[in-house]
Amino acid sequence: MVFIRFIGFVFLIQLALFSNCSSPPTQITETPIVEKEKVNERNWSISPKCCTLSARFLGVVVLDQICVSETETKLKLHTTDWKRVCVLKEGMVFRDESGNQYPFLKAEGVDLCPKRTKMKDQDFYLVFTSFSPNAISFDLIEDKNAKHAHKPWVFEKVDVSNCEWK
Repeated sequence: MVFIRFIGFVFLIQLALFSNCSSPPTQITETPIVEKEKVNERNWSISPKCCTLSARFLGVVVLDQICVSETETKLKLHTTDWKRVCVLKEGMVFRDESGNQYPFLKAEGVDLCPKRTKMKDQDFYLVFTSFSPNAISFDLIEDKNAKHAHKPWVFEKVDVSNCEWK
């Protein structure tokens, strides 16, 4: 019985000594697993995500690509034949299937109307505010009643639902 008390006493002393000297217990946490971003998800970032398109208007104006970032949407177009091209800033409509309209910001590689640029197989860009990540299609329409409208473009229901955003 004395021996058992002695062992218990030694255990209590060891417990008291080690609890005062040891560092506080640390909690082990698992490192979160970061999944690789899927290219078809539409979580726009600073760097644009692009999708190849091939919509045509009258067989001459081709809408090649849409690229979207947090701040803007950039549409890449070109003409397949020699045309005098300009962009109708006031008459440009870019909207998704839900009716959300995206304001025109600028054109690159082509002049704003009334000044026209003669071009063929030369890329030019239309830039708008950032497109909705939930949109599945869009319309790009130049108003036929706008000042300086000649043969206004009409791209309706351009499908982006199957885009793999790269």
